[in-house]
Amino acid sequence: MKLDYTKFGDYLLPKLTIEKQNNEKINKYGYLRLHYLKENNKPLYTTLLMKNELTNHLVSVSVEAENRLNILMEQYKNSDKLLSEKK
Repeated sequence: MKLDYTKFGDYLLPKLTIEKQNNEKINKYGYLRLHYLKENNKPLYTTLLMKNELTNHLVSVSVEAENRLNILMEQYKNSDKLLSEKK
């Protein structure tokens, strides 16, 4: 990997850029996963952070959890006749 440097005064600073950022929102489940990684799985958290994949990971967890929640709620509504909107 080749780094480019910019001179600021007497210092050479590397030109670092962030790539592959996902702009989707992180929901409650993504933040729960973030908290879990920070507290209980520090090596994975650090690896994802250093590879710039943490945001993508949290967004994917958010999406998967939201999809699973929707499936479970539909099953719950269909199993209980009082909750079902169908007549």
